[in-house]
Amino acid sequence: MLLPRIGQTIRLIFTGSFEDARMSTFKSRVVDLKDDIASIELPTSEATGRTGLFGAGEACEVWYKGEDGSRYEFQSSIIGRQSEHIPMLFLQLPPKEDIQRTQRRNYLRIDSSLDIAIKLDDPIRSYHFVARTVDISGGGLSFTCDESYRIQPKDSLHVWIAMPSKSGQVQHAYAVMEVVRQKAAEKQGLHQWVSGKFVQISEQDRVKVVRACYERQLELRKKGVVE
Repeated sequence: MLLPRIGQTIRLIFTGSFEDARMSTFKSRVVDLKDDIASIELPTSEATGRTGLFGAGEACEVWYKGEDGSRYEFQSSIIGRQSEHIPMLFLQLPPKEDIQRTQRRNYLRIDSSLDIAIKLDDPIRSYHFVARTVDISGGGLSFTCDESYRIQPKDSLHVWIAMPSKSGQVQHAYAVMEVVRQKAAEKQGLHQWVSGKFVQISEQDRVKVVRACYERQLELRKKGVVE
């Protein structure tokens, strides 16, 4: 698998906390590589453009795009920071075999915090709750929710999505989503992270989601927080 290179733009989701301040993806750039450590610029939120206070030991999920257009991701943690001269963080790099590669996506995936309602049809786990997305595309979404909901890979979720438009109206879409990945909360009381793909969605509703993604991307570009 492909390690990030010097100058590579990377995205980080800090998994130790899913409070509002940490729900967005942070963008950074690799400044230097030495052995199994990457020196990176201070991450800035793609939603607000502000950086955060990230200390040693803080867990994160890292992802970036390779030259082949695929997405590469791995689990990591901050192992130190440099404050003098140019402020930087030191990121632990994994063995190459621990890097996961995802094929090129057909849909634009954008960081966006949207209200969603979720229902799980299960004789024992009969959940119906509200949550907020971390990111979304025409092919699926990620969200965080309370750790009390015992969600597992392969679960089938009914998802209702509320998407505010530029006109001020709220568009709604419905999909059935299969859970692909679930990450438990790092500490008790924090939120778990769930990601999945749409396995059933009308083309009309998919168009609504795709349009909302592009509107969000244009909004972020105007703010100067995306490339």
